[in-house]
Amino acid sequence: MIIDCNFIALNNPDDILPYPATKSGLLDKDKGHIKFGYPSSSYPILNMPYILEDYDGNNIPPGHYEIVLSPDRKTLYFVQSKQIKASIPVANLVEKIVNEEEERQKLKEKEKLEKKYRHNKRRKPLDQTERKKQADMEASIDASNPEYYILKYKNGNIKATGYILK
Repeated sequence: MIIDCNFIALNNPDDILPYPATKSGLLDKDKGHIKFGYPSSSYPILNMPYILEDYDGNNIPPGHYEIVLSPDRKTLYFVQSKQIKASIPVANLVEKIVNEEEERQKLKEKEKLEKKYRHNKRRKPLDQTERKKQADMEASIDASNPEYYILKYKNGNIKATGYILK
């Protein structure tokens, strides 16, 4: 019995395979800190240990809440799962004015980095602006006063304070 076997020499695997061959290793999108990382938020997170009640008997249980300042800057919202759970009127609002000279200086530094690493983009340091924004956010609740809670909010150049009756 004679078996006839024909072998094809593969010089380029992409010529025969129905899909392109890829290099081995992890892609950036498959790395754990990118694939499973929590998306960045533009609002601070508050870990609230207290049960808050209003005059009607409605309450807000302890938990993690995003604290959002309303666009008109008159109300602070407790947001959980993209739903507003409570609103607190703003009693004190302080907004720092951004200096134009500082903004120009930041743009000059960014352009300088772009020019320096224009030919070798792999050596360019990672952009840290989003991390700096995250580090500049803060929300806290203080129960030191026997009559009310003090809710403090800070996001970038805006600081707001709200009071919640006990």
